[in-house]
Amino acid sequence: MTTAQQSGIRRYETPGVYNLRDTGGYTAGASSSRWGRLFRSDALHLLNADGRALLRDLGISHIVDLRGSTELGAAPSNVDGLDLTVHHLPVFDEAAPTAQLDLSIGLAPIYDHMVDERGANLVAAIRVIAEAADDEAVLVHCTAGKDRTGLVIAFALSAAGVDRDEVVADYAQTADNLRGEWTTAMLAQHGAGAAELPAEVVELITASPAPVLAALLERIDREHGSMRDYLLAQGLTTAELERLTAFLVG
Repeated sequence: MTTAQQSGIRRYETPGVYNLRDTGGYTAGASSSRWGRLFRSDALHLLNADGRALLRDLGISHIVDLRGSTELGAAPSNVDGLDLTVHHLPVFDEAAPTAQLDLSIGLAPIYDHMVDERGANLVAAIRVIAEAADDEAVLVHCTAGKDRTGLVIAFALSAAGVDRDEVVADYAQTADNLRGEWTTAMLAQHGAGAAELPAEVVELITASPAPVLAALLERIDREHGSMRDYLLAQGLTTAELERLTAFLVG
């Protein structure tokens, strides 16, 4: 059993990484999600020696990198030499969501696009979680650990039976974690501070509003029956769903 599986720590702080956290301890029926199994974070290119040691201590065996190749080339993860497998499974063909769609349209349409057009990509990431061994841990990340990572984590937890309100709260926590240094640096990459950019652009880059994810999950239930039904329609198998649940909940 790893340190993380015993610790019950939600968020781990290490220089250069702002949104690294464990998805354990959430209500799932009469049980709860397991600590030390599924982690989420922002990009790992600024990991220092302490951060690399932390990943080892957490027992991270698989990293699912959802970024496009342009993002990956600009900010390669500093994980070479660690005893883990990196799965590069971009949700989009190339760049981040901000480069895929009009910045003025907001988060909800981008999430709808991912559900409608990128379901197989989301399932590919969830499949890595489902196929992990019992003594392994999986870390899912993109650039912010907010949108692509947010949907993969929310969909995996939902399919495993985690309480809807807790799934949404986990997603919404990202904005608080990224506030400050990360947000300032990211907005600067767009040539301005928050005051100089349109509100919808700032939201797209930095926000994780609970109502947006809640509405998306309700839409999936309404149109597909359940999250499990949606994932099955996108290519996940019943056996993989059962394995996902067994891995995440106990």
